[in-house]
Amino acid sequence: MTTNSLTCTLKYALSSEKKMSLVAKMVARKPVNEAMVMLQFLPKKAAKILWKVVRSATANAHNNLGIDTKSLYIDRIEVGKGPTLRRVRPAGRSRMHGYVKHRSFVKVILATK
Repeated sequence: MTTNSLTCTLKYALSSEKKMSLVAKMVARKPVNEAMVMLQFLPKKAAKILWKVVRSATANAHNNLGIDTKSLYIDRIEVGKGPTLRRVRPAGRSRMHGYVKHRSFVKVILATK
């Protein structure tokens, strides 16, 4: 039973794909309540972003379909690579050093027990 009401998508998250997928692997296949507690106390920026996406997916399931949040678990979390922004920073001796700002796409899919 995977409908659109049991999902939530975040596009252009301000974190790289690798950092986001490390946190996503930790909470995949866990009950929503347990995953929310884990994400709340993980000392990573990606955990805070993922916490908001899981909270939104839970609210979608509760408000749109009337599903009890205690019976929900995270079926899977899909993390994809987003566009990269290329920037430059001034360096010494009138030079410029380039760096890349990574983005990622996150999709949380919930299921019921």
